[in-house]
Amino acid sequence: MQRPPREALILMADGKQRPHLRVERFATEAPYKRPPGGGGGGKDYGRTYDQHAEALKRDAAAAWATADGLLSHRQDAVGVVGAYLAFETAVDASLPDLEWKTPGVRLATAQRDSEGRVVGAIFVPDEARDFLDEKLTEYGRDRAEKSGEPKNKARFVSLERLAAARLETLWVDKRPIPAGPDSEWWECWCWPDRVQNLEVKAEKLNLPVSGDRLSFPERLLVFVHANAEAMARLVSSTDAVAELRLGRDTAAHFMSQPRADQDGWVAAMVDRVDDVRGERAPSVCLLDTGVNRAHPLLEPILAAADLHAVNPDWGTEDHDGHGTELAGLAAYGDLTLPIQSIEPIPLEISLESVKLVPPAPFPDTAPSNYGLFTLRAVAYPEITSPERARVFCLAIGHDGVTGPNASSWSAAIDQSAYGTEASEDQDRRRRLFVIAAGNIPDGLKLDDLEDWDTHEVEDPGQSWNALTIGGVTQKADLTETSYQGWGCAVGVDELSPYSKVSAAWNHGVSPMKPELVVEAGNRGVDPADNGMLSGIPSVSLLTTGSEVTNAPLAVTWATSAAAAQIAGVAARLHADNDEYWPETVRALLIHSAKWTAPMRAAFDAATTKGEKRKIARRFGYGVPSLDRARHSTATSLGLVSQSVLQPYAKVKGAPTQMNAHHVYQLPWPKTGLAALADHIVRLRVTLSYFVDPNPSADTPLSPGRYRSFGLRFDLRRKGESMEAFQSRLSDASHASPEDLDLAENDTDRLFGPKTVSAGSLHSDEWSCTAADLIERDCIAVFPVGGWWKQSTKAEIANQLARYSLVVTMDAGDAEQDLYAEIEQIIEAKIAAEVAAAAAAAVIDI
Repeated sequence: MQRPPREALILMADGKQRPHLRVERFATEAPYKRPPGGGGGGKDYGRTYDQHAEALKRDAAAAWATADGLLSHRQDAVGVVGAYLAFETAVDASLPDLEWKTPGVRLATAQRDSEGRVVGAIFVPDEARDFLDEKLTEYGRDRAEKSGEPKNKARFVSLERLAAARLETLWVDKRPIPAGPDSEWWECWCWPDRVQNLEVKAEKLNLPVSGDRLSFPERLLVFVHANAEAMARLVSSTDAVAELRLGRDTAAHFMSQPRADQDGWVAAMVDRVDDVRGERAPSVCLLDTGVNRAHPLLEPILAAADLHAVNPDWGTEDHDGHGTELAGLAAYGDLTLPIQSIEPIPLEISLESVKLVPPAPFPDTAPSNYGLFTLRAVAYPEITSPERARVFCLAIGHDGVTGPNASSWSAAIDQSAYGTEASEDQDRRRRLFVIAAGNIPDGLKLDDLEDWDTHEVEDPGQSWNALTIGGVTQKADLTETSYQGWGCAVGVDELSPYSKVSAAWNHGVSPMKPELVVEAGNRGVDPADNGMLSGIPSVSLLTTGSEVTNAPLAVTWATSAAAAQIAGVAARLHADNDEYWPETVRALLIHSAKWTAPMRAAFDAATTKGEKRKIARRFGYGVPSLDRARHSTATSLGLVSQSVLQPYAKVKGAPTQMNAHHVYQLPWPKTGLAALADHIVRLRVTLSYFVDPNPSADTPLSPGRYRSFGLRFDLRRKGESMEAFQSRLSDASHASPEDLDLAENDTDRLFGPKTVSAGSLHSDEWSCTAADLIERDCIAVFPVGGWWKQSTKAEIANQLARYSLVVTMDAGDAEQDLYAEIEQIIEAKIAAEVAAAAAAAVIDI
């Protein structure tokens, strides 16, 4: 007889193991009704109801008076204006139902104290105070006809008192509530439909908010970095927070656990992975040290056929661990939160790996071969899966070569991104490369960061066509007892102490690098000598480990980790829309980026254009957001164009001339903007294209010699006629970088044309009132010089250039639905074009 499974056996009195007995067939189903009574109204509390009601009304009135005094300095509340009312029940009472949906009275928090009382708080909109008072009046006055019981008895009879709530009332953590001036990470457990109000107010208070979220059926967990005073201001000025708890687990929490527990966390996460990939799901192709696909989180998304090596003798396995760590970040991001979540994890992308770094005892690749080996690495996955969209992630660099000048490696990447290997433009395969900016070396003191600008982005991060990624950090709390007394190198939302910059580069002729920054971890600082230490788990990122059987979880850090995360985000944008060009994905990521409060403060504090440019070259355009890159909202929306133009025209016997430009008469929401009047609106314009590089000797001094063609954009100014706008465009297309600053007098523009003149990615912002923006409804994309224009061959000079343009309008917390107005304008234009085409067809007949 076959032995039953071990878990299905019990040990009987005679010592023999026998199967459990099944009794399902003995059950019958019958109707059920809840017996009368129960809840707060069923127990006799010895109340004199009219007196009890009056006592609670006095409590409420005193609570409102106290709350009004505490909140008298509240400014710019976001959402429904209201206050929290604390309550306390009798000992051993059930939780009463104190929610009313229509007036918006919500239960925030409830817990039982050491005496057995239920203590908690409800959020009461100011407009619902009279409603609550009336319900208490009914409780003391009105009686049910049949039972004679007070109306609303179940809601109020168990209450002992009401009082004004304080920040401590919402605190449900067993650990003490933070106090004092030091900021910490708080868990804000929010009502999901009110989270946006919290984010808007936190931004106004310059409080860092993590992009990480944990979602539950009735709560959305948001992490905010604040001290107690700032948190009190935030909570009192929004209608979003239901509960407060301390901080968030770090990677140290998981790294300190034994292997069996790590296996359990990984297995639970695997069970929640929801594979939503289509047949042609895009991929992140890691050009690194190989990947161990035996990891349970990686095996489903990395096929054996998608493992390659530049040299087959190297093997495809991960000999270092670096590639496997990046694979986890590309697929899932920092695992610290996803591994704790109970929500399904959508799997939208695949992974590929090409081993670019040789294992021992093979010799290191010669620097002169870096470009050649990278081009060879790109070919392997494209031969295996030619129809698949992919993003290449290159998180290794040459730390001995820095600066803006093109190298053979960076130029090879630019060639590959443009698709130079194809002879015909229609056959070109454009490629998006995401490259790490490079890391400030270990062994330095904290004081060495005062010379941050001397740590320049390393080769091949100067590539024009690639996205170069630096680091920021929100990890600034060392939780390990072994580092007690240590500090962190930088604070929350500041540039990561690993991240290299391009502040020392000539802004007129070199591209802004890095363009984006994302979580790269922090460094600990030893108080004994101010030395910085890398890789401390609590300020590092959690990811997949290559030693699957011994340590399935690992920590990683620095700009390689940042690059892998952005590569994953870029691939997800391809998954959203398979018609997006790589240039468009790059533009959308820039469009979604925002500076953190410390970044903005540093920029605003700079007093000269030169200082502002240097600061911008440290953290680029800011921290991107997948949600903002993916979606528009009613007041924050993106307009996208993928277009082709011929920048130059060459005819026999004549020099090459400028040929064409595009003018966009934008579908502007003029009615909504007029209603917003003096409300400040932010407009960002991003132009992205790939150039065919020409790394000749004079290109460091003249960008026009390196790029095949160049494009620029400009926005019509307030009160400027179309004729004046066109004339100004003609002047700009022939201007040198030195002249661009002299011509600049658009004070609403954040950077100015010279700052964004180099490279093949240009982005700038305008910040002005909505009324002023009404007339700024026209954007032009126009050519500037390039080596195509200098060519004497028509087949070169007359080539087509393609570009992506993304225009973002952000009205912040405005109430007007700008998106709907633009959508109507676009639909009307489409309908008119269809009607015109139909009429033309009738005439032809």
